[in-house]
Amino acid sequence: MTRVWLIRHGESTRAPDTVVGVTDPPLSEQGLAQARVLAVAMAARPLVRVVSSDRQRALETARIVAEPHSLPVDSTLALREIDFGAWEGRSLADLWSEEPDAARAWEQDISSTPPSFGESLHDLEGRVAMFWAGLTPLPPRGEVAIVAHRGSLAVLRALISGSTVADAFRVELDLGAAIPVVAG
Repeated sequence: MTRVWLIRHGESTRAPDTVVGVTDPPLSEQGLAQARVLAVAMAARPLVRVVSSDRQRALETARIVAEPHSLPVDSTLALREIDFGAWEGRSLADLWSEEPDAARAWEQDISSTPPSFGESLHDLEGRVAMFWAGLTPLPPRGEVAIVAHRGSLAVLRALISGSTVADAFRVELDLGAAIPVVAG
């Protein structure tokens, strides 16, 4: 059994109340502070590997977490957030007024991704599942930290824990926070 830490990147410089998937804003000053606090909290953990989304907000967080352990950070596009398509950089509140049927369907069933998104939840699940399959077997000793985004981490949590993706999305993971999941 290996403990895997699912870590959500720190706050970015994105505009407030907007969604960011494929765009690549860096960490804000608050996000850097969140990552430093997290690095101190994780310093005593026996981390043997740190893997991150290739987006700079996740990579910056991962590098700060990895530094006390003198570990490199492996990055992958498989851990990117879902592509919000037409909604990228916009408020999802607009989705409810501009595409109310799609918004309602998505609210009732998270797998009913609005067609105006750049990818579906099914697509996100596929790429995260491929990442997870490539990461296993996990090291027999030590712990692994995975730094990514709300969507990709929810899918990963479901894969590791055996829960549904819908249930995993209901678990809130704040920016700059970590939750442990036991794998294996």
